[in-house]
Amino acid sequence: MDSYSLVLIIHLLCAIFFIGFIFTDIFVFPVLSKTFSQKEVQNIKKSIGSRGIKIFPLMVLVLLITGTMMFSKYINAELGYFQSTFQYLLWLKVFLVFLIASGIVYSLFCKVTKRVPFSFMEHFHKFAFVLTVLIVIIAKLMFVV
Repeated sequence: MDSYSLVLIIHLLCAIFFIGFIFTDIFVFPVLSKTFSQKEVQNIKKSIGSRGIKIFPLMVLVLLITGTMMFSKYINAELGYFQSTFQYLLWLKVFLVFLIASGIVYSLFCKVTKRVPFSFMEHFHKFAFVLTVLIVIIAKLMFVV
């Protein structure tokens, strides 16, 4: 197996965990309140969140590193930067990833500095989920367009 394939597999596994984490927060946690008390829901979220907060930053870091490694295969001085539809779509993916990464950095900054984030951050996981779905769709389109 070549190094690119290994990086791709690691990238895909991290993306699955990343999207799954967001999916759980948006679609699974809200359903819990129909079955459990508010206190039990908070305990469940806290229990899962304590594990997630340890794994999630590492997943994001590995996603960014492996994504950058793969990016450099398709966009570089030799191949050009805006020479094909593939490259334009890859740049679009980078922009969407930048939006997600900016939100994550801002959220972490607010936690560390104990600041109250802007109110729209309450919906950040929904926004990030939509962006990740778009990124996945673009990733598949890149190879057929």
